[in-house]
Amino acid sequence: MCSAMMYPTISLPRLFWRSFFPAADSAYRKPSLQRLLVLLLFWPVFLSLLLGNRLCLWLDTVLFPDFKKLAIDQPLFVVGVPRSGTTFLHRLLAMDEQRFTTTALWELVFAPSIVQRRFWIAAAALDRHLGRPCARLLHRLERSSLQGLDDIHKTGLLEPEEDYLALSAHLGCFLLILPFGDTSLWRLAYLDRDASDAEKKRLMQCYRSLIQRHLYVHGADKTFLSKNPSFTPWIKTLRQEFPDARFIGCIRTPHEALPSQVNSILIGAGIFSGKVDLDWWREGLRDMLAYYYETLVQSHKECPAETFQIAKMASLVQSPNATISALYDSFGWTLRSNYEAMLETAEQNAKQYRSGHHYEGEKLGVNADETEKIFNNAIAYFELGAKRGDQCDTLVAPSDQSN
Repeated sequence: MCSAMMYPTISLPRLFWRSFFPAADSAYRKPSLQRLLVLLLFWPVFLSLLLGNRLCLWLDTVLFPDFKKLAIDQPLFVVGVPRSGTTFLHRLLAMDEQRFTTTALWELVFAPSIVQRRFWIAAAALDRHLGRPCARLLHRLERSSLQGLDDIHKTGLLEPEEDYLALSAHLGCFLLILPFGDTSLWRLAYLDRDASDAEKKRLMQCYRSLIQRHLYVHGADKTFLSKNPSFTPWIKTLRQEFPDARFIGCIRTPHEALPSQVNSILIGAGIFSGKVDLDWWREGLRDMLAYYYETLVQSHKECPAETFQIAKMASLVQSPNATISALYDSFGWTLRSNYEAMLETAEQNAKQYRSGHHYEGEKLGVNADETEKIFNNAIAYFELGAKRGDQCDTLVAPSDQSN
């Protein structure tokens, strides 16, 4: 396991300054005209969202103070290794709407507060009354802007998405490393180990209030469903904050997961800079995933089976229905007949899907022998085996099946 490191404190002034004047250890230390132009567009949008969301979150405490009283009973966290089927599993589980409620992309980016959600829900109702002209226009804009990412992570404003995006307003979202490339953000990838108790407490208070707001709008009787691979290094902290929580850790052989993650992050990094530092991302992600795998091994050893389960991507590919059924049995849940029928349909569609996300580990500098050595403990413990050569991802989320 990686040894503890001292990362700089995450702060908005630091991120702003380092965006334009990167440190020597930044991912974007090489100047790029493309990056300068992107930053000039990015910062006004980011600050507007950040300040607007924070203002509305504060208004919630004035207009809807009762949300703070809501209990969060037995939330389910889908964690694990990135690129290991977490999105697929999340969307399969989200289909069980009688049991779960989960966050959609539009809520996380544009409406983390109750005030914003009530406004946009009312606006959507008015749009439906008028024949949905705004919804159709928004869908066209959404597809034109997001279609290029479909092979990596197909999403949409109405689709279930990772709720850690809402923590961007609190600088607690690891995805911020893409626009900023600052070493301070690696702290979030080792939170249980490296963050101070005060920082953990602050983030958990923010996160708890975000869940409570969601339940206030969508129903306190539902089980909250979260999917965040970036919460894998937060498992201990989450267990302390939510003692009755349940976890599903998704895993995949590192021979596939590591190059897939490096390839996907490079595509994102390429948007923010014309000079992508392959070594910076590969080495950082390799160390991060090594910590993720070891965290999953330790969590599986320490947690009771009724609160922590492992889902292998290979099993999800071969039989999503059987995988979900086994997870429900482990947690003592009943699989309702209507949901089981949905799973059967999803399984048939998944078997017919082939992803366009291809990558070659060697071309990305991911050495198979080195990977075997670094991840040997997790490979042996979870009996993952080895798979080398050219790879592609082969899962489709249920909500994508009609497209």
